[in-house]
Amino acid sequence: MKCMRALWLVVCLFAGIVQASELRVAIGVQDPAQLAMGGNIIPPNMPGSELIAVNDDLAREICRRIHARCTVNFVPFSEVLPGVEDGRFDLGFGNLLRTPEREKRVAFSAPIWHSSSRLLGTPTTAEAFAAKLGQPVSIDNLRDARVAALEGSLQLAFLNTIANQRGLAVASKKTAQEVIEALRNNTADFGLLSVLSAYALLNRDTTRQIEFIGSAVADRGLGGTVHIALPLQNDTLRRSVDQAIVAIRGDGSFQRIARRHFPLGLD
Repeated sequence: MKCMRALWLVVCLFAGIVQASELRVAIGVQDPAQLAMGGNIIPPNMPGSELIAVNDDLAREICRRIHARCTVNFVPFSEVLPGVEDGRFDLGFGNLLRTPEREKRVAFSAPIWHSSSRLLGTPTTAEAFAAKLGQPVSIDNLRDARVAALEGSLQLAFLNTIANQRGLAVASKKTAQEVIEALRNNTADFGLLSVLSAYALLNRDTTRQIEFIGSAVADRGLGGTVHIALPLQNDTLRRSVDQAIVAIRGDGSFQRIARRHFPLGLD
């Protein structure tokens, strides 16, 4: 009986170790078509696939270094934070900036890269607004315009704080690709996205209908360090992920992952 009890304790301990090393990973996507092609496969040659691939490679490298078996799920950006917060996911990737409000909902890893924001629009629309303003359009002088941003993003939060003062009609979109489509079909005058997310989409846009408008902005909550989201209560996992990030950046693995998919640096 004692042997059976001891064996049972060993089995339970082993099961606990296995369970602890199995992580569910959420990676935010920008194009609804990417989700339609499967929740755990990166569709090749799709707009925005470079950013997804960087996050996917980074997630798998972190999982390898912390000796975890990870299941990767591709979800709309707006579902990453809620998914980590309510326990559906253990790691959340999506070009996420750290804010005091978000820190009440999830924990954040050490920084993985830097981000900024930029307006997008068609050249025709930008020229028309510049004529009315008497100067090139920028985030600082934008007014009386329809502006789209990503649901759950800091860009959307920023626009909502200035909407009444500037006469802006702000539209929330579930994916960055929907922001781009709103510009194409003239249901929005401008979009406000993170530079990296927008670049990943425009890089594969052969129509060249949409372009960056004005300069990139990193203040007023529109830029900063990008982090991985983790559950608030799991300090052990956060410390392990932070150690993996330090190692990945220290031995050049991060730079190799970034250059594999982007011609520009992520620092």
